[in-house]
Amino acid sequence: MIRKILGPPGTGKTTRLLKYVQTFLKLGTPLERIGYFAFTKKAANEAKERMLKLYPQYGYRDLRSFQTLHSLAFTTLGMKKDNVMQPEHYQEVGKAIGIEVTVYRGGREETGYIDSDSEYFNVINTARIKNRTLKEEYNTDLYSDDLDYNFLEIIEKELNNYKDSFKLKDFTDMIEEFISSQLCPSFDVIFIDEAQDLSPIQWKMYDILKKNCKHIILAGDDDQAIYGWAGADVKRFQSEPAKEIVLPKSYRVPIEVQHVAYTIISQIETRIPKEWKPRDSKGHCEEVYSLDEVDLTEGNWLVLARTNYRLIKLKPYLLERGIYFEYKNRKSFSAKLYKAIQDFTRWTSGNPLTPAEIKDIFDYTGHEFNFDEGKVYDCSDFGIDEMDTWYEIFNSDPEQILYIRQMLSNKEKLSQDARVKLSTIHSAKGGEADNVLLILDNTDKIREGIEKSPEKADEEHRVWYVGVTRTKQNLYIMGAKEDRLGYEIQSIH
Repeated sequence: MIRKILGPPGTGKTTRLLKYVQTFLKLGTPLERIGYFAFTKKAANEAKERMLKLYPQYGYRDLRSFQTLHSLAFTTLGMKKDNVMQPEHYQEVGKAIGIEVTVYRGGREETGYIDSDSEYFNVINTARIKNRTLKEEYNTDLYSDDLDYNFLEIIEKELNNYKDSFKLKDFTDMIEEFISSQLCPSFDVIFIDEAQDLSPIQWKMYDILKKNCKHIILAGDDDQAIYGWAGADVKRFQSEPAKEIVLPKSYRVPIEVQHVAYTIISQIETRIPKEWKPRDSKGHCEEVYSLDEVDLTEGNWLVLARTNYRLIKLKPYLLERGIYFEYKNRKSFSAKLYKAIQDFTRWTSGNPLTPAEIKDIFDYTGHEFNFDEGKVYDCSDFGIDEMDTWYEIFNSDPEQILYIRQMLSNKEKLSQDARVKLSTIHSAKGGEADNVLLILDNTDKIREGIEKSPEKADEEHRVWYVGVTRTKQNLYIMGAKEDRLGYEIQSIH
């Protein structure tokens, strides 16, 4: 029997899946005969943690079958970490080719050799994931205009030679070998979460897994299928014959935000129709025209954009106003500098510090520090008065010091996670916040793709749908009138 659990945003899809796991365990299915496959390692680990709370008698080793499909291929083939391509290996391939290209690191444009983040390696891998030739993938209009096909062929050849020489495999190699080997563990029940994001070769894994399986539960939401550019095959998810169960109520999305969400998905031409109820809160939606109309100084926020370029442009605004934020899992200030500030404040208040803590402070004062292990040093030993402030003493980046002073003045809690998180919509999938600022903007290239292909238009609508539905209470949309997707979001009621 195959069931398809359709989980609109915030409807508790993972919770429902784990309830099914509990049901099968109660019916006598051994845990090792249950395969639970999540799309990301993070999601797999989350499912494990929740299972351990439900069943404290289990340990991590008992939950080995709670994993990603890549991990399944890795373990089934008996591979070791040393057999897997790592970022440094791609760097070596780039150096071996010896051709310098424009690369982007930390949001900056530089000249260097290609590495694991290179668009060239991405094209090569995506072609394999989609079961396409390199030429077919290159011609999809998904990549930069300056991408050279002849160079692409050279890189592909060098990459394959490198892997053969050192007997290394990448994740796609593992899945291909898993499929060809047919060495598939047998399960009575399999769960596949976020199934709308599976690529063609991952669907081939699924076809092998389901051959001797009694029960199959696919979970996902075709309205949130936003990785078509990376090879996801949402059509297979939509067409897979199964009993469909729609989770009926969102525990995240309020009423007003749902109205916006429905406005967006009504534009999707190919989707599984589904209705869901919002949570019991009105919420608030507002169209704004500048950041100054949004109070980012309080509450938790997701600031979402279609591209990283837009987010990078926001950073000076936030720095100038002393707002603590996070971008790509990195804090907006030096955690080491803040630790030194805390230690300095403790020290000048009469609290003893370890020699290591004093040395960390002196890294920012420009002083040499030679100490006796057995001696307790007072700040006066170094000519520092207890009335001195860290920003008077520290010899650090003046802009960073001013920024931290502003944050402390704003009563930002720097020892905690950032209140404001900057993220692309793709990276924020699965996340949520009380307040969401959505910058509604597309590049010319994306717009051109939308005009050429109804499928690309559908995927772009899904991207904005995902962005809107990260909201738990307040949604602010900026730049809506400049967008050309075919829907308007103004003062929505």
